[in-house]
Amino acid sequence: MVGRRILSVSQVDRLLHRLALEVMERHYGEALPTFIPASERGAAILRRLTHFLQQEGAPLPPAEAPPHSLLLVDDVLHTGTTLLHKLLAVSAETVPNRIEVLVLVDRGHRRYPIYPDYVGLRLATTLQEYVRMREVQEGWEVWLE
Repeated sequence: MVGRRILSVSQVDRLLHRLALEVMERHYGEALPTFIPASERGAAILRRLTHFLQQEGAPLPPAEAPPHSLLLVDDVLHTGTTLLHKLLAVSAETVPNRIEVLVLVDRGHRRYPIYPDYVGLRLATTLQEYVRMREVQEGWEVWLE
């Protein structure tokens, strides 16, 4: 299947910068949540998100602090399976006061009742289409295949 680029590197960075500002705004006057990547690509998203948070001067929570709230980060939310598995694994280790979800792209088609608190782009897709993050020299792009 031939794909088409949905988001360029600069568009991905712009969305992640906006999401970083949203996280800061929602947690104004309190500590930021502990960030947890839901997948390998979620870790890539989290690295860029952390970059923008630091650029804005947000104090990041220390890694050894017990989490009062969690923010699960992933690239694409589709059925919710990846986030559900990560949520179950995390909840077996700790019981935070609040759990939030941040995704770069939400394409719908939920199998589980998991809904993001922060969304970069909501994208209507068919079940046959696939949303993929591609790493390029300058960063990440999002493609629809």
